[in-house]
Amino acid sequence: MKDTCFVVLLLRVSSVVSVQADDKHIVGVIGEHAILPCVYNGLENLTSLHISSEWRRGMEIIHTAVWMEGQVEMQNVSQSIRTTVSSFAPNTGDFSMELHDIHLSDAFNYSFNLKLLGHNRSSLVSTVCLTIAGHFSHPTLLRANGVDGKETRLFCNSLGGFPAPSIYWLVNHTQRPPKTSVTTYMNTLPQSELFNITSVLSINISADTTVSCVIENKLLNETLTATNFGVLSSTSKRRLSEYMWVFSAALCVVVFLLVATSLRFQKKWDRDQKRKRHRCGDDSCCEDTDMIVFDLEKWASLSETDV
Repeated sequence: MKDTCFVVLLLRVSSVVSVQADDKHIVGVIGEHAILPCVYNGLENLTSLHISSEWRRGMEIIHTAVWMEGQVEMQNVSQSIRTTVSSFAPNTGDFSMELHDIHLSDAFNYSFNLKLLGHNRSSLVSTVCLTIAGHFSHPTLLRANGVDGKETRLFCNSLGGFPAPSIYWLVNHTQRPPKTSVTTYMNTLPQSELFNITSVLSINISADTTVSCVIENKLLNETLTATNFGVLSSTSKRRLSEYMWVFSAALCVVVFLLVATSLRFQKKWDRDQKRKRHRCGDDSCCEDTDMIVFDLEKWASLSETDV
C-alpha cells in the first residue's frame, strides 16, 4: 500500500514539475560544464525508500543510480557522457546533473525519472532543454590603404564560435553604412561545426574616419567590437598645421603682453623705491645735525662752569 501511494505521489509531483520543466532552457558553453536542474519537491521521504533514478538524453539512458534509504548503492554512467549527480540527492531532493566538457553534440532534450524498485513504471520528474553555444574570438579589423575620400575596404574576421552570429558595422561610432556596402562570408572550421566569419565593408570615407566592426552572439548575450581609428589625411594634416600656427601666434602675443606689463610694473616699483630712499636719507641727515648741535652746546656749558 505504501509503495502504491509513493507511485501516486510521484505521478502527481511529476505532472506538476514536468509542466514547469518546459520552461527550463539551459545554455551550455563548449568546453565548459553545465548543470541540468532537477529538484524533487514531493511529500514522500525518499530516504526511507529503495528507489532508482535515471537521466535520459532523448531515449538514451546516460546516468542511472540506485538508492537504499538515502544511501547510494550503485551509479552507472555512460562512458561517452561526462555526468555527475550528488550522492546526497535523496537527502537534499536535488537530483541535478552536471555535464562536463560540453560538445556541440550534447545539445538535446534531457529528462529525469524516478522509479520504486520492484515496479516497472517510472515517473517523469523533470525535463530540460540544453542548447549549446561557443565564444567567438575577438575580431581582427584590417583596413586597406585607399585614396582619401575614395573607396576604402575594411576586413573583419572572427572564428571559433557558435551559433552563427550577427555582424554589423559602425562609422564614427553611430552611423550604419548601407547594407549594399557589406559582404559577409561564413563557413565552418575543419572537423568541427564552429563558425568562421569574415565581413568586408567597401565604402567611400576619409582616411581619418573611425570604423567599428561589431559581432553579437545573442545566445550568450555577448558583444565583441573591433575599431579602426584611421589616420590623418593630407587635408587634415594641413588644417592641423594651420591651427597650430594660429595657436602659436596667439600664444606669442599673450607672452609678449605679459612681459611688457611685467617690465612696466618693475620700472614703476623701482622709481617708488628711489623716492623712498631719497626722503629717508634727508631725514637722517637732519637728525645727525641736531645731535651735533646738542653735543656742542652741552660741551660749551660745561667749559664755562669749570672756569
